[in-house]
Amino acid sequence: MAHNIDVDELDSMAAAVEHNDIAQMRVANIKIASINLFNFIEPPLAYYDFENIYSHGQWQKKCQWLSEFLAHRQPDIVGFQEVFSPEPLKRIASEQGLVHFAVIDAPTLISDYIYRSPVVALASRYPIVEISSVEPDARLVAAMGLSSEFAFSRKVLRATIEVPHIGKCDFYVVHFKSKRAGLALEPKLIEHQPLEPKRFEDQPLALDNSAPAASMKLHSETQLLTEQALGRWASTMQRGAEAALLFNGILVRRQASKYPVIVMGDFNDSLTMGALDALTIQGESIHSNDIKAAGLGHLSDAALAAVFAQYQLKDAYELFIEANLFIKANQQDSLTSNTAYHREHRAATHYYGPKGSVLDYILLSSEFDASHGRSLAQVVDYQTCDRHLVRPEYERDAYSTDHAPVIVELALRS
Repeated sequence: MAHNIDVDELDSMAAAVEHNDIAQMRVANIKIASINLFNFIEPPLAYYDFENIYSHGQWQKKCQWLSEFLAHRQPDIVGFQEVFSPEPLKRIASEQGLVHFAVIDAPTLISDYIYRSPVVALASRYPIVEISSVEPDARLVAAMGLSSEFAFSRKVLRATIEVPHIGKCDFYVVHFKSKRAGLALEPKLIEHQPLEPKRFEDQPLALDNSAPAASMKLHSETQLLTEQALGRWASTMQRGAEAALLFNGILVRRQASKYPVIVMGDFNDSLTMGALDALTIQGESIHSNDIKAAGLGHLSDAALAAVFAQYQLKDAYELFIEANLFIKANQQDSLTSNTAYHREHRAATHYYGPKGSVLDYILLSSEFDASHGRSLAQVVDYQTCDRHLVRPEYERDAYSTDHAPVIVELALRS
């Protein structure tokens, strides 16, 4: 359900005056950031377990890190993940000129002061004219063979923002299901009953007729491996379903509103993996028979590409390297200008031990694709802010976050 924003932000609007000069200086460029805040919860509240409570000093350091990050990077619109305490976040954002704030869910109270299920939020320098959650279409949930109880693991926030010189844009903040297994099987006994002797040719394939006629408890490692294998696949299916159903919600909204689209957040997977394919589906990948069945077979290749392009989402990093790192004829020997090189050496946004992965993304619609004839803006910079992960200083970074924020800068097309 959508909610119109009431005019009740006069106090916070006053705080924006001192930041107005900054906005005016960068009126032509827009910075968008996505930050997983890693358990942003104000003491004395705890996350997941009673022992997980920040001391006053630790909380102050966490807030200071975020405040300094926003002051240094000066984003205009920020999507946040892992928010337990939205009010302190709103205050910090407002102090940095991000006076418009949106959140559409609340964390779940487990008991007393312990919470789970953090939520997403958004802060903006520009007015938010509408906020809404994105709900999965029940008909599509059934068609996909999912449970009628299916829901996004974290509610998706959609905020419509009045962006200078562009107009209303739909911003989606997501935090897809993690890769953690999250499946615990009840310990069970496998009963091996004695079998009646039968001829070999009467036996089903792979039936072990020599199993002992006794109860055998699963070994710990057997149960653990089963839980991990099934649990990880269940998480992948949930994450993939979330991506596909969100894409449907974006398509329906886009068709009705025609607003430009920005999707950002912690995707908990790589865009190159199959689970998230739906978000960046390309018209070229659709079989010709399916195109004809949809009644689009009469369109030329160029017309068909134009039809699909208005609904396609592209990785902002890809748009950046495509728009700014083209290989010129006289630079073919320059390795650093090679787009393939930059794809291969993309900075990680999260590390599990020594292994880095890109989990955090910003996706953009065709209005921000320089190769699209009717684009309004293009990506002129893309930053993965990973200093606290690759060159940490304890005093500064100890209570920062385990993700690298990503920032994209857009410039209006002349």
